[in-house]
Amino acid sequence: MNNVGYMYRLREATGAKVRRVVHEYVGIPCWTFGGAALWDVVPADGRANLRPITKLSDIDRLDIRGDFGHAFSERAEVRWKRLDDDVYDVLILSETELSIAGACPLTCEGAPWEIERPAKAIILQTDKQPAIRYVLYRAPLGALQLVRLAGLAEEERR
Repeated sequence: MNNVGYMYRLREATGAKVRRVVHEYVGIPCWTFGGAALWDVVPADGRANLRPITKLSDIDRLDIRGDFGHAFSERAEVRWKRLDDDVYDVLILSETELSIAGACPLTCEGAPWEIERPAKAIILQTDKQPAIRYVLYRAPLGALQLVRLAGLAEEERR
């Protein structure tokens, strides 16, 4: 099994580019969530400004409104942060080396990241939502750098 991970940064991407990257590298179906604290906020809505994890089966329904978002599957994770009206800073994480137009690879001392897939890799959610599987991205000396979301646990909702 592959024990390396790859990170890429796409600077100043448009919303259309975010959708293309999610469609091409994460794939459909996938899971997505996001939220707003600055952009597109309705203060009276409180927690409703945060979008819960939902399954996405149509890329045209990917909601990139707000400050940030994530889309993830077993193949990859794409994270975006809004910088301006239609400008996003995008991070792509994958255990497969990718060629993404306009993206620069982020390495650790020139090497790919070491990854670990813990046997019981799940993040528990509240409200009886399914647990989230993940992959750990580590620097060469073992320091944890990122946790890549990789899908929902196979268990059905309780």
